[in-house]
Amino acid sequence: MWLVNLILFILLGLLGVASWVKTRQPNLSAQFSKLEAVEGWVGLVGLVWGLIMLLQWLQVLSIFSYAPIRVLIGLASVLVVIALSLILGLPQLRSLIGSNDFTNKLANLAGKLAPYKMILGCACLFLAAYTLVVMAGVSTL
Repeated sequence: MWLVNLILFILLGLLGVASWVKTRQPNLSAQFSKLEAVEGWVGLVGLVWGLIMLLQWLQVLSIFSYAPIRVLIGLASVLVVIALSLILGLPQLRSLIGSNDFTNKLANLAGKLAPYKMILGCACLFLAAYTLVVMAGVSTL
C-alpha cells in the first residue's frame, strides 16, 4: 500500500511542479511533456486513490490520542492528494462524464485550488521523501 502512495506522490508532485521546472530548466521540457500527456489520467487515479486514503484515514482516526502527529500527517497527505488530483484530473473527468452541475461545482473548487498547484506539487514530493524515510526506518527494525 505504501508503494502505491509513494508512486502517486512522486507522479502528482512532478506534475504539480512541471510548469515551474520547465520555466527554470527549458531543456527538461520534452521529458515533462511526456508526463503531462497523461496528467488527466494520473489525476483521475489520484482522485480515486485519495478517496480510498480518506476511508483508511477515517479508520485510523481512532488512534489519534496515541499518535496525533502521524494521524495529522495522514490527513494532510489525503487532502494534498485529493486537491492536486482534482486540479489535474478535472479536464479528463469532464471529457468522460460531460459537463453537469457536479462537474461545474468541482471546476469552481479546482479553480480556487489552481493557484496552489506548485505548492501542492512540492508537498507531494515532500510526502514522497517522508514515505521513503519512514519505510527505511521500518525496514531497519
